[in-house]
Amino acid sequence: MGKDNKMKKKPNKKGERRMGPDAVAMKAKTQKVDNPFESIRSRRKFDILGKKRKGEERFVSVSRTRAVDKRKNTLEKEYEQSLKSSVFLDKRIGEQNDELGEFDKGIIRSQRQRQLKLAKKSMYNLSDGEEDVYEDGALGGSSVKDDFDSGLLSDEDLQDDDLEASASKRLKHLNRNREVDASGEEERRKSKKEVMEEIIMKSKLGRMEKAKQKEEKGKLMDELDKNFKSLVNSEAMESLTKPFVAEENTRDPYLLSLNDMSMEIRARPSERTKTPEEIAQKEREKLEALEEERKKRMQETEELSDGDEEIGGEESTKRLTVISGDDLGDSFSVEEDKPKRGWIDDVLEREDNVDNSESDEDEDSESEEEEDDDGESDGGDEKQRKGHHLEDWEQSDDELGAELEDEEEDDDEEDDDEEDAELRVHKKLKNDYAAPYKGEGLSGTVKEKTNMKKMSSTQRDIPFMIDPPKNFEELLALVEDCSNEDVILIVNRIRIAHSIKIKAENRKKMQVFYGVLLQYFAVLASKKPLNFDLLNMLVKPLIEMSMEIPYFAAICARQRLLKTRSQFCEAIKNPEDGCWPSLKTLFLLRLWSLIFPCSDFRHAVMTPSILLMCEYLMRCPISSGRDIAIGSFLCSIVLLVAKQSKKFCPEAILFIRTLLMAASDKKSPASAESEFYHFMELKSLTPLLCIQDNVKEVMPLNFLKIMNEPADSPYFSSDDFRASILSSVVETLEGFVEINGGLSSFPEIFMPISTLLHQIGNQEKIPQTLKEKLEDVAKLIEKKTDDHHKERKPLSMRKHKPVAIRMVNPKFEENFVPGMDNDPDKYRSDLKKLKRKLKREARGAVRELRKDSYFMSTVKAKEKAAHEQERAEKHGKAWAFLQEQEHAFKSGQLGKGKGKKRRR
Repeated sequence: MGKDNKMKKKPNKKGERRMGPDAVAMKAKTQKVDNPFESIRSRRKFDILGKKRKGEERFVSVSRTRAVDKRKNTLEKEYEQSLKSSVFLDKRIGEQNDELGEFDKGIIRSQRQRQLKLAKKSMYNLSDGEEDVYEDGALGGSSVKDDFDSGLLSDEDLQDDDLEASASKRLKHLNRNREVDASGEEERRKSKKEVMEEIIMKSKLGRMEKAKQKEEKGKLMDELDKNFKSLVNSEAMESLTKPFVAEENTRDPYLLSLNDMSMEIRARPSERTKTPEEIAQKEREKLEALEEERKKRMQETEELSDGDEEIGGEESTKRLTVISGDDLGDSFSVEEDKPKRGWIDDVLEREDNVDNSESDEDEDSESEEEEDDDGESDGGDEKQRKGHHLEDWEQSDDELGAELEDEEEDDDEEDDDEEDAELRVHKKLKNDYAAPYKGEGLSGTVKEKTNMKKMSSTQRDIPFMIDPPKNFEELLALVEDCSNEDVILIVNRIRIAHSIKIKAENRKKMQVFYGVLLQYFAVLASKKPLNFDLLNMLVKPLIEMSMEIPYFAAICARQRLLKTRSQFCEAIKNPEDGCWPSLKTLFLLRLWSLIFPCSDFRHAVMTPSILLMCEYLMRCPISSGRDIAIGSFLCSIVLLVAKQSKKFCPEAILFIRTLLMAASDKKSPASAESEFYHFMELKSLTPLLCIQDNVKEVMPLNFLKIMNEPADSPYFSSDDFRASILSSVVETLEGFVEINGGLSSFPEIFMPISTLLHQIGNQEKIPQTLKEKLEDVAKLIEKKTDDHHKERKPLSMRKHKPVAIRMVNPKFEENFVPGMDNDPDKYRSDLKKLKRKLKREARGAVRELRKDSYFMSTVKAKEKAAHEQERAEKHGKAWAFLQEQEHAFKSGQLGKGKGKKRRR
């Protein structure tokens, strides 16, 4: 018993395997036990009804392991691949998709292979053991269709039945020899002769078929023609065969226009549009060619004159007439008889009637000048006008600074130079302009008369290529004894010959020439008698040159304005001497208003120019009729500028109001004059413009004539002058009313002026035309004033809802949840949610990046440790080998000598 018990209690060995039901029971008992260290539980302090309890249990170690595995498959792979110079990409179908199994990959690959086989790429692949089946094997397996058959198939007249019949006939004809030799020789290879015979037979057969088809076509066409003729002759076709007569009135306008277009001449390609530089270069080349021709003609004339002096007698009477330097040669006639006597005889013959000859010569010179201008100057000006455009600021700061200093120095000496220039101009006009002729035997009086006649034809001696003058004296010498047209011709030729568009070096020359020409303009404006025609002619080249060099022109204008302003400040200290601007200043102000843009809000030249004109109107006293004329002219210039800029100039309006008060016979109250004492200095409100007698006709104001009159002239106290001034002032006032009609303060500005207009219009001595003008302007002011009054809204108390008294009762929310966003505005609430989500995502991204960097540092550390371990192993092996060698050497196993015997 005990032995049996001992045997039953004997434990199993450690390595013994359980079999049978015990093993099944053990497996059933074994269950997966959760590792408490892999999960983290977050307990809640209070249970909340209706709230989800997700995420209370998190498996941190599992998620961490998954993240590490994911980084091993992505970051680590990329890091390992970055250290390699080449990459192996498996482009097999399905290898890049991890979700596909091997079976799915095989199906997709077989489908792809099937598609390639059916595509065009497998068109010429040989079939796997399949034999081609032909329609007929009579030709030993070769296809019946060949190139000849394809040629026949392209015929348009063949039908399907004819094609089948011809194919069968052709096959029977070709197989005759095969049927005869059917004894088993079909399989042998054809000889060259047999092949050629077959080809010849095919060609003959084709020609026969073509001839037969052609014959059939001819028969068919003849039959169709007969049927068509019989059909045309029938009554049913008579209406269709009648000619259609189209009425001209009912024709289609489209067809009419189409016919017109078909008959029109087609446009031909022209030359391309030339650039301004090319146009300027062409004009210069034209001048150079004309200059060469002029020099040649002058040389020929000199040679002829020398030959005439030597020969003399009858030969001298047969010499040619002298051709002018710039004569175009279009005034001579071949059939015209040559003069048989010299120019000396003509001069002596015309000595009795000097006045008539001078008038005739003047007319001839004017006609020649017009021809010269039309042929050369005007044409060049038109081309230059098209090519001129406003360039950018041209020069550097250093060059501009230097030019500014030079201009200031020139302006300091400008007045003295201009005064000296005026004296020189007067002297030159008094001097004789002629030079003695070369002819001998002439008396002194004849020479003087011929020299005076030569003044009207000085343009004949004007060269085509002229160097630009460097100072004012050179310009005076150049334009000496020249008419107005000749002066403009000289200026235009200088501009064409030295255009800025041709060479950049010409810019400095043209800047100097511009300053000299502007000084010449100022001198002419201050000279008496005034050459107004020449001033008008000089405006055009000055404007065009200002467009070429705008920055330099602005510098010149600003310096002159500064000089004029300083002179005005000195002159205003003694108002009795007269401080109104001179005619030169007025013309320069008008010139600058034409050159520079007036519509700019702030301009370097026009802004100080407008301020200077307004200062003249405000500060200069009115002491005579000449002052009134100058002030009205300034008001007209201000009006021209204000039309473009739409600016309000109160100085001009107050000056016009002052003149109207001076024209009224009623004295205004002191309250009405108080504003004038506040705004204006030294204004005299005496009735200078009050008309005393009846005026028959209001003449237009001649400003140039007024400026030539002295200040104490009786014309300024006449009623004609007063009526003319009032007419021009009213016209200027009408312009200001039109410009400033949109101002909100229009009634307050112009209603007092309207009252003055009514007072002046009610006077008995006012002319009827002037009275009508006054009434029209007054009505215009009243109309615009009424419009403004209608648009204005009366003042009223501010209307607003009554503000409730602020209550201090506490506010409660029924559905308030602490910790939640209780904002009633849905948009603002959603925006806050998005911001919180963005912040959460940003923190998560930073956390992931931190983990990625930690993982990569771990990978790099492992790689470095492996490298160090490998290096240590190699170093240990090498060190062990060296120790072994050293031991062997010391023990005597290596080396030449025998080792020492070991002592016993």
